[in-house]
Amino acid sequence: MMKPTRIRLTADDRRAQLVGEAEAMITLEGFSNFSIAGLAERAGISRAGVLHHFTSKEDLLIAILDRKESESADLTARYLADHGDRDARAILDLLIRHNIERPAVIRLFSMLAAESIAEDHPAHDYFKKRLLRGAEQLSHVLGGYRRPAREIGMEVLSFMDGMQLNWLRDPTIDLWERWTGFADAYFAGLVPE
Repeated sequence: MMKPTRIRLTADDRRAQLVGEAEAMITLEGFSNFSIAGLAERAGISRAGVLHHFTSKEDLLIAILDRKESESADLTARYLADHGDRDARAILDLLIRHNIERPAVIRLFSMLAAESIAEDHPAHDYFKKRLLRGAEQLSHVLGGYRRPAREIGMEVLSFMDGMQLNWLRDPTIDLWERWTGFADAYFAGLVPE
């Protein structure tokens, strides 16, 4: 029986392939069950080939998280470029709609966030800082209220993360309905400056 011919990819294409395959595996198995050997087999290359592009499974994890964060930032930037406004609610609505369409990505982030509670987890610092980074980014469009914009951003993102976790656990939850109910009440309760 002939062995399938391995397709040669550029270094960037191979890295992108490995990140995509690793993301799929971690989404299904969790980071603690993920292995470089399993990734190599799935990608059709040697373990050494994987390690040539990523020095460790932790390095791969950070590449996945960076890619996902970059995708969300790009989505927000495209929205701002297309609409020209800085309406926080519209941006948050866009992010929720985007996440509803990507339950596997939300599952990945939720699993990694839960695993990373352990201080020795390679993504512990990433997730510890993620909420602060997100709140800081939102603070630019959440000004104009008597409360600090970063505080508002942190509360809204915390609701989003928690509700998405419950939605993954129980897909009968209408995430959009829960979000709009919360956001309508929350933003109505904010006192303008």
